[in-house]
Amino acid sequence: MITAGLVLDRALRAAGVDAVYGGPLAGVRTVGIRDPRVAALAVRAHQRVHGTLAAAHLGDGRLVIGAPGAMPELTLDDPADVAEAVAAGHLTLRIGFDPAALTADRRPWAASPVDRWVDPDADQLRSLAAAKRPVALAGPGVVRDRAVPGLNAFATAGSLGVLNTWGAKGVFDWRSRHHWATIGLQALDFELGGLASADLIIGTGIDTAEAPAERWQLAPWITLAPGALGPTAERWARPWVELEVPPLRSGLAAVTQEGWASSGGPLAPTRATLHYGRCFGSGGLVAADPGVAGYWVARTFSTTELGSAQVPAEIDNEGFAVACGLVARLRRPGRPVLAAVDGPPGEMVGAVLEAAASLGVAVPVEVWDPEGPQLEPDAHLDRLARLVLDDQPLPVRLATDPTQLGRMIEVAGPVVAWNGVAV
Repeated sequence: MITAGLVLDRALRAAGVDAVYGGPLAGVRTVGIRDPRVAALAVRAHQRVHGTLAAAHLGDGRLVIGAPGAMPELTLDDPADVAEAVAAGHLTLRIGFDPAALTADRRPWAASPVDRWVDPDADQLRSLAAAKRPVALAGPGVVRDRAVPGLNAFATAGSLGVLNTWGAKGVFDWRSRHHWATIGLQALDFELGGLASADLIIGTGIDTAEAPAERWQLAPWITLAPGALGPTAERWARPWVELEVPPLRSGLAAVTQEGWASSGGPLAPTRATLHYGRCFGSGGLVAADPGVAGYWVARTFSTTELGSAQVPAEIDNEGFAVACGLVARLRRPGRPVLAAVDGPPGEMVGAVLEAAASLGVAVPVEVWDPEGPQLEPDAHLDRLARLVLDDQPLPVRLATDPTQLGRMIEVAGPVVAWNGVAV
């Protein structure tokens, strides 16, 4: 005989639930976070940072597996039904039994391997074979489904330029000939990125919050499941061609590099994100909440490693950046992390920082605040280097030059990410 809670814990681990955040639940290994809002945010951050499933115990026996949202709810009254219920993945469980009560010893089977291989259909292959100017658009589903090697193989086989939305930053090194731009943040991104001049757009892993259909479907298009990218690369190829980079990349690069060359304060936003790359680009993590800081991280952080930059697609994610730093350092305490948020920080930023402090986790925070200090570049870089090593960092403020956003808007139109309301 063992406790029903231990049966639940085993079922969660066997189903691939990597961590449970929230209040105590007898028999279940939890990361103690008293505030259910923070626990739910930690689940969302965990899945982005670690790429694995997590759960939140929100109190009163309510266990949410996967990112909270619209999902099925199931009441469990018998521990014997736990393994089958948990194996279903994303859902909310109402624990109707006493987790401290004794029950029969049960050891669930581990989850079956996920088969992500998808064969392309004949119509898709015919469309690819007929295309003379194909362009690929990749979204965060490529990362979530672990299909980045397939995307690389597909782009190489087809001698393709690839545009990615910001949830897929890092699918290519920014210096790769296949990486054309990170798009979806501004109104003209898709047109200037080359989709309007393509004769075939191949969409894969797209999140409509980052790339609504009416913005990217500017030419004949098909969609490939992320799991179909590798198999398609084995059946379709085009001769190597010189890729003509679309005007979006050169226009954005010109404004970005102007900021790199600037000196004095207030700091150019692209100079700030350049410093982020230097301090956190190798093995580190920069996460930002939607807003001014989120726009600049998503737009100009030079990604050389997959997962090194995280910015959510939905606007209701205040505190997400700090939660990313928290879950990252719970696994690797010395990992260089930074949360970039707009000022003044809201209630959820403080709530996540309080939870991190209770767990003994230090999360450096830089607040983009027009009233903050106008640091010169060297002073900013030095402060970031010290923040990485600080055991008890306090949030620091930074004023950035607001005029650089106007230059970006001249290139690619108004900001449309997060409905344009956060920037």
